[in-house]
Amino acid sequence: MSATEAPATARAGIDARVAVRLAVLAAATFVYVTFEVFPVGLIQDIAHSLDATPGQVGLLVTGYALVAAVATIPTVALASRVSRTTALVVSLAVLVGAELLAAAATGYTMMVVSRVAAALTHGVLWSLIAPAAATLVPRDRVGTATAAVFGGASLAAIVGSPGTTLIGGLIGWRATVLVLAAATVAVTLALVWALGPRTTESAARKEGPAYDATASPACGTTTVAHGTATVPAEEGHASVNWRAVLALCGVALVLVTAHFLSYTYFAVIVTEVTGASRVMVVLLTVFGLAGAAATYLVGRYNDTVPQRTAAFTMVVFVAGIGLLALGFTPVPTAVRYTAVAVAVALWGGAFAAAGPVFQTGVMRLAARDTDRASAVYVTVFQIGIACGSGSGAILLGFSAAWLPSVSTSLALLTLVAVLVWRPVPAVGNER
Repeated sequence: MSATEAPATARAGIDARVAVRLAVLAAATFVYVTFEVFPVGLIQDIAHSLDATPGQVGLLVTGYALVAAVATIPTVALASRVSRTTALVVSLAVLVGAELLAAAATGYTMMVVSRVAAALTHGVLWSLIAPAAATLVPRDRVGTATAAVFGGASLAAIVGSPGTTLIGGLIGWRATVLVLAAATVAVTLALVWALGPRTTESAARKEGPAYDATASPACGTTTVAHGTATVPAEEGHASVNWRAVLALCGVALVLVTAHFLSYTYFAVIVTEVTGASRVMVVLLTVFGLAGAAATYLVGRYNDTVPQRTAAFTMVVFVAGIGLLALGFTPVPTAVRYTAVAVAVALWGGAFAAAGPVFQTGVMRLAARDTDRASAVYVTVFQIGIACGSGSGAILLGFSAAWLPSVSTSLALLTLVAVLVWRPVPAVGNER
């Protein structure tokens, strides 16, 4: 196949049926993320109902991340004893149980148990969902498939979190969790179909081998570059480049810490900068919409120029979070509002794009052990959430202005690492 034929082949690789299957996988990430963050918008209602403080309810989100970080690697190792489909279905089934337990919670302890249950299988789903998506598409569309799946998380920021808050105000938080449980059951059933046996005819239509850990060694070869070196990786003999995987995960850790250091206290920052808490809903919507758009766009370039995509994403992230810090300076009100709106859009878009860029990079470096490498990445991601939110709580005790300032400093470190070390592997002839 010639170089000029490759794009057309890649485009033909994702037909309508594959797109629907990817949408089902995206729905799985949507329900998981929505349950993970749903206490944020209903924190007062939940606290009153469970006779707890808002601070205790807030710890449900931080604690979730800590449990997921500790449990991911061992639970993924356990899940390796069964098929990927079985592991994903079981993780969603556990989520349904956790949601039902949360809806029936008569006290704070029961709510904690429900959060722990969901967090225990969180890493299994997030470690296996991207590799599962990769098996549905040709190798040169892996980045697109990963971005599509991560779109579910972006949609959770646009619809899931605001939606549960809105519905909770109408029918109560317990009924809202039951609605989410019903949605999770539907997604679970759809997932069984999406990852079920594909017909031989459908498989024959694929122009090129799928990115599958069970693929035959005879599938062919691909060229992957890490840093300045380009190395051909033969499927039958490739091994995990753990040094490169850990380096990329390290960069991701700093980025996630920088993000959640400010994002966890988004409402506080917005209120202090604008002096009006009511604009928070608008800015959260802007954040989510920018993330959805960026997730779509990154899928178009992540398969062809991942290193350049990573660099551009980090530049935008630094610009966004840095511009947010400008809101705390003595500038005219109109300038402050404009700066915050633009900052939120750039910040939301860049962070949403960074997820599929880093996740796809980890899978490319992992060769045939994508599940285990993804487990390490998910663990690091959860550690970053805990580090960011915890550090932010300390800085908030001094001044909210410290949050975007420190986030900007950490983001700059990430940008330097991406530009100098180039931890995201290149593909093809990218330099």
